[in-house]
Amino acid sequence: MLDVTAHKVLQDDLRAEASPWETHVAAESLTDVLPEQPGLYMFVWRPSIRLAMADDSESSFHQVLYIGQAGGSGQGGNTIRNRFKGYRKHLRGDPEALWTQEPPTTRAARLTHYLALRPLEFWFATVADRSKIRNLESRLINLYNPPLNSQNRPRLRARISTIPRPALRP
Repeated sequence: MLDVTAHKVLQDDLRAEASPWETHVAAESLTDVLPEQPGLYMFVWRPSIRLAMADDSESSFHQVLYIGQAGGSGQGGNTIRNRFKGYRKHLRGDPEALWTQEPPTTRAARLTHYLALRPLEFWFATVADRSKIRNLESRLINLYNPPLNSQNRPRLRARISTIPRPALRP
């Protein structure tokens, strides 16, 4: 997904198939304002640090932690609101655990561990055509490679050989 053309195609597909993305602070009380519609969502950590750039501007960054779908093929009547309800308990995690505890191994423990980051945002876009959701989600995961997604992530490939080879060849 390092291909600029692929990024443009994904961007165009998202514009054609999804509503404009909305962003909210990820808080347990958010449920009531979320739509009862299918679509895509992300948990995004946006640290408050702004870096001074050489051209006298400032730049901030964000880290996509998790990308999910609601109501895609095989998910029936699932909605963005219903999917968020399942994550609310993970928002109660202790951010101090990120530095004081070993990284967890189960999906639920990883969610609780990393969704404790603050400030945390919840981004979503509705998608009317349910048949398009899974493909869009997969392409976003391939682009961002979020640490909490285990499915559809790009795989690193290596060739293992028992034949020793010099690191540098003359």
